[in-house]
Amino acid sequence: MATRESLLDYIQQFLEERGVLLASSSLESYNFVTEGALDSFEILTLTMGIEAHFSVEVSPELLLDEKNAIVGNLVSAVLGKA
Repeated sequence: MATRESLLDYIQQFLEERGVLLASSSLESYNFVTEGALDSFEILTLTMGIEAHFSVEVSPELLLDEKNAIVGNLVSAVLGKA
């Protein structure tokens, strides 16, 4: 089951595997698009990983919303769909 904490942990690990090291206190406000941390392929990989790991569907519309490039907003949006 997806919880806010488990999604944040998953995303933090995903980012760390790609060389982005963030303090937990900075994670929710981190914008992975403006920071250039993830390209479109990596965003798709993250989305597919969330879907597979948490058994939730992440719609394309959710990804098109620019505010969801901020980790905390993305987590809220995913939890809203679950």
